[in-house]
Amino acid sequence: MALKRVVVTGIGMVSPLGLSAQESWEALLKGQSGIINIEDYLERLKQTDSQNKLINPKLWPGNTYVAPIKVGFGNLKKWKVPLCTNNANSYVMSAAVEALKDSKIEKILQENEDLQNQAGVNIGIMSSNTTKLTEIIKDTEKKGFDGLNRLTIFHTLTNMASANLSIKYKLKGPSQSASTACATGSSAIGDSFRNIQFGDAKVMLAGGSEECLNPTIIWASIRMQAMNQKIHEKPEYSSRPFDIQRSGFILGEGAGVLVLEEMEHAVQRGAFIYAEIGGYGQSSDGYHLSRPLESGNGGLRCMKKAIEQAGVGLGEIQSINCHATSTQTGDLAEGLAICQLLERFQGKCVITANKGNIGHTFGAAGAIESIFSLLSIRDGVVPKILNLQEECQKGLRFARENVVGNVDVVVKNSFGFGGVNVSLVFKKFK
Repeated sequence: MALKRVVVTGIGMVSPLGLSAQESWEALLKGQSGIINIEDYLERLKQTDSQNKLINPKLWPGNTYVAPIKVGFGNLKKWKVPLCTNNANSYVMSAAVEALKDSKIEKILQENEDLQNQAGVNIGIMSSNTTKLTEIIKDTEKKGFDGLNRLTIFHTLTNMASANLSIKYKLKGPSQSASTACATGSSAIGDSFRNIQFGDAKVMLAGGSEECLNPTIIWASIRMQAMNQKIHEKPEYSSRPFDIQRSGFILGEGAGVLVLEEMEHAVQRGAFIYAEIGGYGQSSDGYHLSRPLESGNGGLRCMKKAIEQAGVGLGEIQSINCHATSTQTGDLAEGLAICQLLERFQGKCVITANKGNIGHTFGAAGAIESIFSLLSIRDGVVPKILNLQEECQKGLRFARENVVGNVDVVVKNSFGFGGVNVSLVFKKFK
């Protein structure tokens, strides 16, 4: 059976930089940052209907930086769906509405039951509804288990975002929810790519979302010694991918959703095509829960698989959008892997990373950064790495400023806790 070609025809996003894909992209190109002091975040919470504003202020750590959704997201209740009370589901619903509108396929889906049967969804969320779970546990301690609502279980399931999108838009094809830690968003895109390649679907909504700005997740990240605890002159200086002074990631929230489509179907209906997905590589370090192999071998094997599937040469890769969370071991391992991959083409390929602007959005990171990669191809520009002053890895062509020029091929890396490695290859559609 010949594999189907897969293209991206719609994108949607909410992020620390903006409330749409285009707004976020424009802010990224301007070198803006969505990272703020946690004290400023707590003040913002008071003006929202987020359940996090009810948390005891004494539980939040001080002297910490975070990257919340940009001000203006509005009333979260607008995006609420049954039994999905966490912000992650609100974020992804907003991003999905934008992506479907952008692809101009929503009306076609509404009117075509055959297409509904061949349309699916895969939205990944890394951490479950921590705030709601804490609330449930407290209620249980007070009222006993008889006080549990018969529908309580649905508050804890990470596939509820996929399920509710499936119900809302009558998507009756595959309904999945990737869960590969920090690589979740990219895994959801890759798995959806496979579904279409093998004929299990013609259309897939794919991406990731994350709500992680609560005391439990923040303190856990601090105790793991993965989150930045260094005090900087300004909050926006704190996330420093590939910089020699990097000192850990900054937690961020957001969502990214892509509309993936069988190429022939997209062309037939005259859809705008952002890019073709050429390859999807996966590997595992088999080494440690939180640290990558220092040699970068896991990431190297992963990138090689994706590039081989895409059928492109190393000299054809214009850019690599890195995972680069601003941790000491993670950035160094990824840099080494890229050096080994590119060999004599190191000076040609532009290396970029987006977490200096948006922090680490966990399960949403791969989806948000994949959208930025697609927009690099569309607009012919690779965004600079924020706060990069002295590289930790010599020999690579890091984007110290926005690099303008033709962008035909982008490799997107996402690496996760547990040694998970995912790489995607996006190619200009021809």
